[in-house]
Amino acid sequence: MAEKILVVDDSKLVTDIVKMRLGMYGYEVRLAHSGEEALKAIEEEVPDLLVLDVHMPGIDGYEVCRRLRDNPALDALRIIMLTSSDDKHAAFEAGVDDYLNKDVDLLNLPNRVKMILEMD
Repeated sequence: MAEKILVVDDSKLVTDIVKMRLGMYGYEVRLAHSGEEALKAIEEEVPDLLVLDVHMPGIDGYEVCRRLRDNPALDALRIIMLTSSDDKHAAFEAGVDDYLNKDVDLLNLPNRVKMILEMD
């Protein structure tokens, strides 16, 4: 069974690119375009991994991450922050498992996803 990944970014172009890249590796990818949509999607079905942007209208990626990390039922959920932001410290403080820069690391995303999903 394919691992389930929720990709959250307010840019449809970015979500489409990420979905295409990860889909090529057999992952089942769902999309959300805001923090609110992400939280609702996770309530409906918890993915194995969340790929999350920082800058979104409404609830930003840091707050989404903090809310998820405050829920003990979601301890197994892995989170990769994929963003143009340079604030790695804030991302790890919010509780991400990995941090990738959209401009530099997008091609490496499938490898990092595989690595994070294999973590215990």
